[in-house]
Amino acid sequence: MYLSEDYLVFELHHRGEERLNRELEQRRRIADRDAESAAAQVTDVSRPPFLVRWRRRLALSTTAVFGAGHGGGPAPVAS
Repeated sequence: MYLSEDYLVFELHHRGEERLNRELEQRRRIADRDAESAAAQVTDVSRPPFLVRWRRRLALSTTAVFGAGHGGGPAPVAS
């Protein structure tokens, strides 16, 4: 049986689309699996509670304001 050139081009294009759809679905599954495994690795140890983070941030801001080299108090005034 003789197949027209248009039919061969159509079949080639159709099979290419099917392959692309399969590859995209496979990539989506891999990305979902990676996202699930990454979410499972987040623990309380790697992300401290809110109050701990807030106290650390507060300590850093007071160090920047008052200085860290002389006991954390206000900067001495030159006389």
